[in-house]
Amino acid sequence: MITEDTVICWSRDGALARIGIHRPDKRNALATRHWAAIEAALDEIAASDAQIVVISGVPGAFSAGADIDELGQLLAAPAAFAANNAQVQRTQLKLQRLPQTTLAVIDGACVGGGLGLALACDLRLASARSRFAITPAKLGLVYSADDSRRLVNTVGMARAREMLLTGRLLDAQTAQAWGLVSQLAGEEGIQALEQAHVQQLLATSGQARRAIKTVLGHLGGDASIDLAQADAAFNDAFSSTDFVEGAAAFLEKRAPRFS
Repeated sequence: MITEDTVICWSRDGALARIGIHRPDKRNALATRHWAAIEAALDEIAASDAQIVVISGVPGAFSAGADIDELGQLLAAPAAFAANNAQVQRTQLKLQRLPQTTLAVIDGACVGGGLGLALACDLRLASARSRFAITPAKLGLVYSADDSRRLVNTVGMARAREMLLTGRLLDAQTAQAWGLVSQLAGEEGIQALEQAHVQQLLATSGQARRAIKTVLGHLGGDASIDLAQADAAFNDAFSSTDFVEGAAAFLEKRAPRFS
């Protein structure tokens, strides 16, 4: 388990791994050391046999983005500021490329770097009280190319322009309508929605989910995945053990038992 002053922790229960952010007094704002702790957790999870990774915050805040106290210090230290930016982008890219299926569970503020973290996940669930914004323009800053690409891939160019140029705060319903959020929790609550989504994912083939991430990574502009890799992921699936089991289950009219 990785911890950073008990702010970042991860745990595993069978096929499910969880990364939790617990800094309620700061609305889960993330300093450089917290991004480093998330990266360390991702390294351990990537080497495990976990299949699904859930990233969540505390009630009322997924993450409010940059730690303002640290930001003041970074403004006076350009080298430290550059190191912080590199750490954030390295962590988000590692999350994007994680072989497991990743799910951001959002209950409250999801702003700036917090939304960058969520966008690096495969899927996003949210409660009705969640709010979303990307605000670099309000600080005279620019969103990185990788962050911007993830946003465009998620909501489209026109809505990405709207979010980036205005720093507009979106409510949960608008975020869902724009495709930023996969599903909103209703009366059942965010935890019940998370559990149902995890079970739905676990009912599918882990081999297929990893291959799908390879194909989508190429289509999404990930320079580390070329067309040959994407085509191989498609072709290799036909000789996979999960396809043999899935086809047999289909013919026998039963639920598949994937490895």
